[in-house]
Amino acid sequence: MAKLTNVRERVHQPFRDTLLRTSGFYAGSVQDRTDLFTQAGKTDAETNLKNGSTLPSDQSMVILAVRVFVWYRPSQQRASQIVTPVGGVSYPRVNGDYRMADSTGIVFIGFGDVGMYNVAQAALANGQAPGNAADVLRLYWQTEEQLLWSVGAGDKFSISSMPTAYFPYGGGLHGQGPRFAASRGVSPGLIMLNNGSPDHRSVWRIARAIIVPPRQNLKVTAQVSALPSANAATFGAAQGSRNMLSLTDNLNAVDLVNKHCSLTLDGLFSRDVQ
Repeated sequence: MAKLTNVRERVHQPFRDTLLRTSGFYAGSVQDRTDLFTQAGKTDAETNLKNGSTLPSDQSMVILAVRVFVWYRPSQQRASQIVTPVGGVSYPRVNGDYRMADSTGIVFIGFGDVGMYNVAQAALANGQAPGNAADVLRLYWQTEEQLLWSVGAGDKFSISSMPTAYFPYGGGLHGQGPRFAASRGVSPGLIMLNNGSPDHRSVWRIARAIIVPPRQNLKVTAQVSALPSANAATFGAAQGSRNMLSLTDNLNAVDLVNKHCSLTLDGLFSRDVQ
């Protein structure tokens, strides 16, 4: 279908790209510095800008907000057998979660909290082992503080080196930390958190819009700046090649933790009319 010459329409159309989307069952490949919106051929779950770099067909965009989506969760393995966690009392594991009753009622426990699962591909010498609720919380904290974003168009950044906490997503799961079963010394694996309040009023609007003209590349870089790790081995913060103080190492670990981190450029998109 032919397009109407010199006629365009402006619509609200965000574009997103993914830094990491993994089950945690295999080693990741995240680098300390990663350029987004550069790789073509990603799946729908990873991006909605399929050519990876420029907007299609000489179209343009006015970026009004930047959002970062962060989601981590311990994996759940489906099994029906009876399990015996700490305390010697057996409980049925149903649909991937097993339930443990305590004085607070029903508590859902992730597989990593009591270390019952045998992961054949885990290399314990390098810190590769099933993650628990504390590991998931570490990923959230480190992503908020260590993952720095730079955003712009063409060859220049308009926003440079700002942490994830600066770009609330404005949607997603409601924030909730783990409930602790102190009597058993374990914590639940069902954690629901998001980057900022799940409300569109919390979205951070750019003070001055970023203009992306036709045939101009989107420019987004994710930079991980790990905490200083001097004496990490002495104090038990490092295990083999994995440094627990580094978000990069924790994102790439074979820990069976489901992980997703992506950035969305939100604004007005000008396109041809056909």
